[in-house]
Amino acid sequence: MKKYKLGDIATVEISGVDKKITDGEKEIRLCNFVDVYYNWAITIAQHDSFMLATARPNEISKFQLKKGQVALTKDSETRDDIGISTYIADDFENVILGYHCALISPNKDILDGCYLNALLHTDYAKKYFACNASGSGQRYALSVEALNSFPVPIIPLHEQKQIGEIFSALDKKIELNRQINQNLPILDRSSEEAGVHLAA
Repeated sequence: MKKYKLGDIATVEISGVDKKITDGEKEIRLCNFVDVYYNWAITIAQHDSFMLATARPNEISKFQLKKGQVALTKDSETRDDIGISTYIADDFENVILGYHCALISPNKDILDGCYLNALLHTDYAKKYFACNASGSGQRYALSVEALNSFPVPIIPLHEQKQIGEIFSALDKKIELNRQINQNLPILDRSSEEAGVHLAA
């Protein structure tokens, strides 16, 4: 299996867009570190949950979220909790990536974003990031050079897409289970209230 450096088959950009609202800048929504960290994929359904901020035109054009991209966390307090990724599953008109994150735009003729996201969640990637994170004490970071040098095993594109679809389907089931579990207490309360009304 041939391996390519990520920088040879994708564009990697480090975001420096902060959470401030500044006069003269355009209002946007910001996909932040925690959004990337806690989600397997970023979808249009999350749009309204992203915080409001402002950004310059060049920041918007560079970090606007587009379907097929991958975002990842480039900073962490520990070496083994860095490079956590998410797949951008939809196009966004006014959502951009916030700071402490990197935005990866794959060459779609060679690399599928969904496959890359799955790869970045493996022990293979975690070990690479842990070994290549710089810093000490309370903060570690991945440089553009470390990200660009990440060796990506390349398989035929149709196989990449199959792998990506499998993991996406699993994530959707996990998310559905999570929503069901969150709603169970509400359903329990509703059942108890209904029982009280019937008894009365």
